[in-house]
Amino acid sequence: MGKTILCAQFLYKGAKQGEKGMFISLEETKEQLIREMYLVGMDFRTLDREGTITFLDASPIRHIPAEVKLGGISVGKRDFSLVALLKKIKTTVVEKKIERIVIDPLTALSIQYPEDNERRMMVLDLIETLSQTGATCLMTEDLGATGAKRIEEYSVHGVIMLRPLEAGTNMVKTIDIVKMRETKHDDQTRLYRITDEGFVVYPEQNVLALSYPYRETGRQPR
Repeated sequence: MGKTILCAQFLYKGAKQGEKGMFISLEETKEQLIREMYLVGMDFRTLDREGTITFLDASPIRHIPAEVKLGGISVGKRDFSLVALLKKIKTTVVEKKIERIVIDPLTALSIQYPEDNERRMMVLDLIETLSQTGATCLMTEDLGATGAKRIEEYSVHGVIMLRPLEAGTNMVKTIDIVKMRETKHDDQTRLYRITDEGFVVYPEQNVLALSYPYRETGRQPR
């Protein structure tokens, strides 16, 4: 659906304005991301060489053993991966003077915490760490099959929803700003496309004004 492209574009535009960014990937490798973003007009390889963008490949945490030894103490996989990730975020932000951060997708961490209370604590720990960096941060999360609100939505300052809709015989991609604290924002559903120039929103086109029927497909964001 374009969540990774949207986040990458957030970093790319910032880098072009002189703001250093960090892409924390919990799913794809650095090389995969660089290749994919090049296809939509973003040359991350050059920015990586220049040191403007830092890639933190955190995908290996999915393959950490069930228990890890730290100083003779057994630590569960999920606690170890979270502690290691938070520490790496803090040190990298200071060393690289990072101003923009992306975590994609948070799902890779949250699925390790099936209980709501445990997941809430994980999310709060992560958000606290990100807040302390002073950087502007984006995190992505895959919706469940029901599309029900998750704890993550209540814990962050803003929520942007990407979803496909069927409009007659056509399929359209839509974007909604569900909430955004401390700032005015567009409250209408808008159309967007993934083009050779990246993620493009069409603010002049209101989905509700379409002349043909439309409905949510129920397909999962990607």
